[in-house]
Amino acid sequence: MKIAVVGAGFVGEATGRGLAKHKHQVVFIDTDEAKVKQLRKQGFEAYSPDKYTKVTTDVTMFSVPTPTNGNAIHLEHLKEAVKDFARIFKDSKSYHVVVIRSTVPPGTTRKIIMPLIEKYSGKKVGQDFGLVMQPEYLREATANEDFERPWFILIGQYDDKSANVIEKIYRSFDAPIQRMSLEEAEIQKYIHNVYNAVKIAFFNEMRIALKRVGGDAEKVFLAVAESSESIWNPVYGLRNYGPFDGSCLPKDTRAFLEWGDKNGIDMDILRAVIVANIKHEQVLGRNKQVRVNHLGKIAV
Repeated sequence: MKIAVVGAGFVGEATGRGLAKHKHQVVFIDTDEAKVKQLRKQGFEAYSPDKYTKVTTDVTMFSVPTPTNGNAIHLEHLKEAVKDFARIFKDSKSYHVVVIRSTVPPGTTRKIIMPLIEKYSGKKVGQDFGLVMQPEYLREATANEDFERPWFILIGQYDDKSANVIEKIYRSFDAPIQRMSLEEAEIQKYIHNVYNAVKIAFFNEMRIALKRVGGDAEKVFLAVAESSESIWNPVYGLRNYGPFDGSCLPKDTRAFLEWGDKNGIDMDILRAVIVANIKHEQVLGRNKQVRVNHLGKIAV
């Protein structure tokens, strides 16, 4: 299959190189002239956007940066890239599948990307082109290896026709493939990243607590990795069982937070976990006696 990759940063380049190794014909499009020249020297077909004037591929994958400006995501690079594609796609006679690989907020692909393509190409989604949101899980330092040996492939689809084309591309990869809606795929990527961030922040907080008792963090954390159900059981905590309760978790989280407070250790993550659990209980009407003030202090 012939595939265009728009954006040759570490994600786009790893994507294109990996697809080429699986016998697909790859075309790179990037605004960085130096990158374009480098890829050409390495034998790839590569263009700057102004030189890419005709859609000759079956699929176009967008791996354009979506940086944050303050706390707001910046989608202008992606939108401009999509407009450029749609203008030249206007003259295409063949069905084409557009894939968004960039990380975008839920609703972006359907509410922003799809209307832009239809507006600037004059074509209709589901009829003239397909639409897929396919998150990437590449680590920057090992992007090529991660793409070539994926542990999981997710396809967020507008319709089955769109997803069937993309699933065909990945049949030669030894990895499970899951399909869901565009919005589910978009939010899955954020949940994936946020969970990783929370886990790192949590263990950093516990590392501070361990210093107070002179403990060996690596030894303790490896023991936690062996003992904790939430690590060795991958579906632990995923089921809709409501707030955590029982004889251990509520009392032990509070007891450890109290120990931290008495020893001058700021356990903001632990406090937030307890507060969030209390609020969940209140939403469900299970606990109306517990209050949390604006400082996050817990009162019974």
